[in-house]
Amino acid sequence: MPVAFAATDPSETIGEIPHLADFTFHKTLPDIDFDGVPVAGLDADFYRRPVGDRLLSVGVYRFGGAETHRAWGWVGEPHCSWHAYRDPATGAFDGPFQGCPELRLLLDGTRARGFELGSGSLARRYSTRRRLLGQGRPLAGALQPGRPAGVPDRGHGDREPEEQPAAGEQRRSAR
Repeated sequence: MPVAFAATDPSETIGEIPHLADFTFHKTLPDIDFDGVPVAGLDADFYRRPVGDRLLSVGVYRFGGAETHRAWGWVGEPHCSWHAYRDPATGAFDGPFQGCPELRLLLDGTRARGFELGSGSLARRYSTRRRLLGQGRPLAGALQPGRPAGVPDRGHGDREPEEQPAAGEQRRSAR
């Protein structure tokens, strides 16, 4: 698994899975929403790192407390540059892959009852119905027919250029 370390220039290794110790914690967003539909239990921690006159941002997404995926790119750009999926069975990463992660909401009317992440052999299904998962742990499963769509930053994420990290902002270690 490629990892970008402190001695590596992130502008050269943006396609590698970011090493969070090289970033500064920026913010946490609970119940992330896609197309205006919040997903209960899907939370994200965002980290940033200056690279020259730009900011590299990485989002670490967790469902029921377990990391599901990471997505990273440049602050001010509307889409992710790269992403990687976390394998719930091994804890290892699958990826990195270019662009936004593939995510499709599982809807019950207008309410999210879960989501599908990835495609093909990497596809995993996560449900907000705790009775199916046993205390909110992610459940891996096969995708239903159809292809997930890439999910761009909807403006609630971390690539909004007007928000800059505060001077002296403290680092938070990766969980």
